[in-house]
Amino acid sequence: MRTRRPQTEYVASPLDSVGDHPALNFINTLHMVGSELTDAWQSDEDVATWIVGEGLRDTLPSTTWPGGALLGKARKLREIARKAVEARKAKKTLPLDELNGFLEHSVSHCVLTAKLRSNLNFERVYGQKTIEQYLAPVAESVGELLSHADFDLIRHCEGEQCVLWFYDRTKAHRRRWCSPQTCGNRAKVAAFRARARPS
Repeated sequence: MRTRRPQTEYVASPLDSVGDHPALNFINTLHMVGSELTDAWQSDEDVATWIVGEGLRDTLPSTTWPGGALLGKARKLREIARKAVEARKAKKTLPLDELNGFLEHSVSHCVLTAKLRSNLNFERVYGQKTIEQYLAPVAESVGELLSHADFDLIRHCEGEQCVLWFYDRTKAHRRRWCSPQTCGNRAKVAAFRARARPS
């Protein structure tokens, strides 16, 4: 796996939201760049910034953990999620114990706040004393996908080397590519060249 130079801040990528579901976007943080499998995360800060950017948390961690600990746990959860999605798609028995191991650390409560006198906001607030608690909204997103999604519409991109997943929410449900600008365009170019090749 290619390792990028360490960076101080996660850089958003156009690939961040192609999954059309937070759990799939989570899995898709491991993707192909050229012909190399590349991890979008190289630091704890990358993971935390991605979680906030995905809308799974409002803030970065308020607790400091040993360097690399959040990154390691997030990568472990991502691998658990990937295997579970692949198993669910293939209609095989799902490996639930490891995911449940993350879910059991979820600590949350609801809070009612008033932004204005007539505008009340009701939201769930998650604990974040431990890394598992900080990752709880991510694990819950994976659990929600596995239990509620229509897996006929959960698809793997048809790009030759692509490893990305997506939830096909298009009206006709004929989506084939992670993105029409990347894999879709490459497929069109390849098809055009094949047709133009002399017989």
